[in-house]
Amino acid sequence: MRAASVGAESLRARSLLAEPLLAEPLLAESLFDGSFVPAVPLDASQLAVLAIADGMSGAVIGAPGSGKTLTLIETVAERIEGRGYAASEVLALTPTRQSATRLRDRLALRLGVPTNGPLARTVNSLAFQLVQAARALEGAEPPTLLTGAEQDRIIAELLDGHIVEGLGPEWPEPLTADVRALRGFRTELRELMMRATEAGVSPEQLAALGRRHGVAEWVSAGEFAREYQEVVASFRDASLDSAELIAEARLQLVRGGGAAGGSGARGSAVGLAGVRLVVVDDVQELSRGAVTFLSTLARRGVAVLAFGDPDVATTSFRGGEKDTLGRLGSVLGERVEVGAPLYLSTVYRHGPGIRSLVDRSTARVGAAAAGRQRAARVAGDALAAEAEHEASGVPAVRRIESASPAAELAAIVHLLREHHLLRGVPWSRMAVVVRSGALISSLVRGLAVAEVPTRTQTGGRALRDDYAARHLAVAVATAIGAGPFDDDVAAELLLGPFGGLDAVGLRRLRLALRQEELAGGGNRPAAALVRESLAEPGRLSTIDSAPARRASRLAEALAAVRALHASGASIEELLWELWSRSSLAAEWQKQAAGSGILADEANRNLDGVVGVFTSAKRFVERSPHRPATDFLVELLQSEVPEDSLSPRSAGEAVVVSTPNGVIGAEFDVVVVAGLQESVWPNLRLRGSLLHPDLLGDLVAGREPGVVDERAEVLGDELRMFVLAVSRATTQVVLTSVSSDDEQPSPFVRLVPEAPEGGGGGSAAGTGAGAVAGEDAGAGAGGAPGGGPAAAPSSEFARAAAEHPLSLRALAGSLRRRLVETGDPDAAAALALLAREGVPGADTASWYGLLEPSTTEPLVDLDVPENVVEVSPSKLETFEKSPLAWFIDKVSGATMGLPAGIGTLLHSVMEEVTADESPDLSAEGLWQRLDERWGELPFESPWLAERE
Repeated sequence: MRAASVGAESLRARSLLAEPLLAEPLLAESLFDGSFVPAVPLDASQLAVLAIADGMSGAVIGAPGSGKTLTLIETVAERIEGRGYAASEVLALTPTRQSATRLRDRLALRLGVPTNGPLARTVNSLAFQLVQAARALEGAEPPTLLTGAEQDRIIAELLDGHIVEGLGPEWPEPLTADVRALRGFRTELRELMMRATEAGVSPEQLAALGRRHGVAEWVSAGEFAREYQEVVASFRDASLDSAELIAEARLQLVRGGGAAGGSGARGSAVGLAGVRLVVVDDVQELSRGAVTFLSTLARRGVAVLAFGDPDVATTSFRGGEKDTLGRLGSVLGERVEVGAPLYLSTVYRHGPGIRSLVDRSTARVGAAAAGRQRAARVAGDALAAEAEHEASGVPAVRRIESASPAAELAAIVHLLREHHLLRGVPWSRMAVVVRSGALISSLVRGLAVAEVPTRTQTGGRALRDDYAARHLAVAVATAIGAGPFDDDVAAELLLGPFGGLDAVGLRRLRLALRQEELAGGGNRPAAALVRESLAEPGRLSTIDSAPARRASRLAEALAAVRALHASGASIEELLWELWSRSSLAAEWQKQAAGSGILADEANRNLDGVVGVFTSAKRFVERSPHRPATDFLVELLQSEVPEDSLSPRSAGEAVVVSTPNGVIGAEFDVVVVAGLQESVWPNLRLRGSLLHPDLLGDLVAGREPGVVDERAEVLGDELRMFVLAVSRATTQVVLTSVSSDDEQPSPFVRLVPEAPEGGGGGSAAGTGAGAVAGEDAGAGAGGAPGGGPAAAPSSEFARAAAEHPLSLRALAGSLRRRLVETGDPDAAAALALLAREGVPGADTASWYGLLEPSTTEPLVDLDVPENVVEVSPSKLETFEKSPLAWFIDKVSGATMGLPAGIGTLLHSVMEEVTADESPDLSAEGLWQRLDERWGELPFESPWLAERE
């Protein structure tokens, strides 16, 4: 009776949506009989979703901030609380693990009921569970998921083997051996093979398609894919990549029959027996394979409610199906009952300022079989909130143009600090979004230097490129002989976190070892002695210095790892042996508890170490009989980031991410940084080597050549831009650099420039400091009608100087005021800061006030025995800059090989001329030079022979 009642009301709710912008909320009782009341008031378009009849599938399309995820949660709650569904009969899916985690937590808080498993998960997670359970029922090997890094390694090994042995497929002429050795080629090849798997195209069929359509690359790729599959099939474990995993999950569903895998033992085993409803958030991000998986579920009798917005799709260039929502009926199949798409009518997240920017951006991209969601109106509360912010001088959208990247970073820092300190916005409610993951590292470091805490949402680099992870792996590899151990590696180990030396300490160690060597009659170079000291722990026992003691501890740790490896220990045990012998865990944990650049670096280091241990644990679980050397070689060679499940440090920090990392997220303030021409939008055509997109078009029945590829790329770039700016509730800031060398992105022109003139408002729109370029008569928003405002970053620099928003900057400002004016208030403030330990505030640290440590001359020329060595080549340096000459003299600048040869020649001549009976013959000089030739640091023997 309950289902029939709600089904009948569904028709009435849909009739209410005839008005496209209906935004007045209806009371829950007008649609329901009182057995269910939403946790929050819902508008008519949202209530219409809750009223969808049992067994009915459908698409729910809404603009950014229209409450899609909230409506999804209330839909799940209504099915369980209102219609009596068991929690196990409803399944929530998302495209990414981060969004699944957020949705899982929100569902748990909303429902408060016990469940047998997670309330929300990714499509890949569900597919893995299904395949694992089905294989267990059949007595087959459980599946093992191949990560992207592992796939890349297998492909690289196959390609390298083909090149060396002259075997393998014959590739078209442009794809030379040099091209096939590139990571970009491997990435495209992996993408093509996964697209083929998603579409059900075998290697033989791929080659046939290549011959039919004149794509020679596919013929070669088909032959390669066949060999790749044979190699993976030969592994001890049943290895599947993500595309193969979903394909097998679909097969298991089809084989099971009945609803969601069938009834009886098989249906229960796969864990989907009894599932009646699947709700999917952000469907526009799903791959073709994941969408086909959903259609298989629907054909097995499971209702599918798909939520999303094609205007914010970010994965189209990786095979995402952005038009799935608009054509859900055809996607799920004729036998599935699919209602007409429902459009959410009201945007609640932000006001008309940000909504206008979103509208201007989406108007420039295709509708992807949808479009009515763009007509959504702004809710009254959002209107009032934006008006309040503008009245306090915070425009909803603003644009900052800087003269240099450093000025852009300074403007971002000041704006974030201003929001945090003056408006009380938590760090975690602010985000900086950039186009590419390659930009994240430098941005995070710059923010950390400015003491802005950060955390990243994406794993943008391989473990071998992580500082702590690499040093941990290199140290263990060196100990067990899994990698080269030359002079450079020895220096890298000592200068790394496990050696703990700085450049000066390493130099002192080299000098001590060299002096000891010469005293013993030897003549080996210092670099070889350093390497020997790490290989033989007792070698440094005769040298009493801090650098030697540190190096000795590292040598002992390496020896312990070597002995443990000889006893047959696993890679996990070897890593733990080295890690536990170091004091880094306590040191980094203490630093991570603080703030600033040291805290951020410590957090990243700990994350990297945890990532290595997680990867090692997975390696041992999957391949318990493989040697530890295999793990280390693979880790240090892999160029592809791993999607690690290891826990990450979390806390109050600004999120720095690419658009993909903020799917489903919301922030008060969003800074879209690095908006440069050719960076965002990046109009480089994807898949230009192997054409994976063309394969998708052919499988989908689209005629080749009909689609304007560059227009498609621009549309994808705009959708990512829309996703980024639409995450904000209060303010969006677009930053770029405008100089002779760099030009702003065309996207910044989506924000109208404000008229020239004076104006009020600070960098973020609050506090002190005027922003040039704002119209004095334009109102608080900075532009007529409270519209977006543009500002040069010089005003942020001026505001930062006049009103510093960090303790270090405040100390510098007070010091300058004290020196220039003698202001007693500045002195008192500095004294207070010094008592609190603020760097730079204590006068004891001011170099200009310190007494010289000594006034004695460097050389007492009154003593006849004292001789001052003068290098003619250094006289010019001394004349130009005595300070530069002194630093170079004391620190010892690194010499290149030519300079080293020259120095050696000078030294030999000095020795010869100092003899009582100097042998100045050519033979004698060559003999002296040959005796000391080994002191020069040649990178390889052939260089020594050439010189």
